[in-house]
Amino acid sequence: MTREELEVFLSKNPTIQEAKALARRLSLKVKKRMKKNEVLKLLQDFAKSLVSEKKEEEVRHTREARENELPQSYGSDRLVLFPVNPNLVYVYWDLSSETLSKLSGQKEVVLRLYDVTYVVFDGTNAHRIFEAGVHLAMTRNYYFHVPMANADYLAELGFKVEGKFVPVLRSNVARTPSNAPSASVRQRWVIKAKRVVKIGEPPLKPIERIRGSSQLESGR
Repeated sequence: MTREELEVFLSKNPTIQEAKALARRLSLKVKKRMKKNEVLKLLQDFAKSLVSEKKEEEVRHTREARENELPQSYGSDRLVLFPVNPNLVYVYWDLSSETLSKLSGQKEVVLRLYDVTYVVFDGTNAHRIFEAGVHLAMTRNYYFHVPMANADYLAELGFKVEGKFVPVLRSNVARTPSNAPSASVRQRWVIKAKRVVKIGEPPLKPIERIRGSSQLESGR
């Protein structure tokens, strides 16, 4: 019996026989000479000792939420780079306790992004380098606005000592998508139901507008 059910029973002013019968079902110690108000008091005290059904449900939901909640950190070293759109990339990291301790002891923690399009990166041969200072206690991710679409990028997390960058973690290489339609005129073919089906007509080559063109602008 829940606390709410017992409180409803008591609110209906039960007879002494009903109160004693319920008390015995609840394994409460009932004496033969107990008066009605004494039995009701016994039941009231027992009701107060019960956790309300609503409270029990709240506790259960809280416990389930905690069990299903993702941890803030898995305690392993990871630096991951994702392309978001042609001119935006996203970096997030997770650190082991050893790496976190190492970086936290540095004055200048730095996140670097390299343009490594068509190069085998050796730490020194990137086309361009982008840099941002990060506060490890405040964030675990960072967005970089990049100038080049359809380019390969790679990130490193590290620190600076006397102006020299010391890398600690390196990410995967991620390529940003193109910001223009493909200029390919290649046709694609598939076999469907034992018939050769041509998918689409070859696209027309794009008309390029360059400085000095005599083509009139719209509205003139």
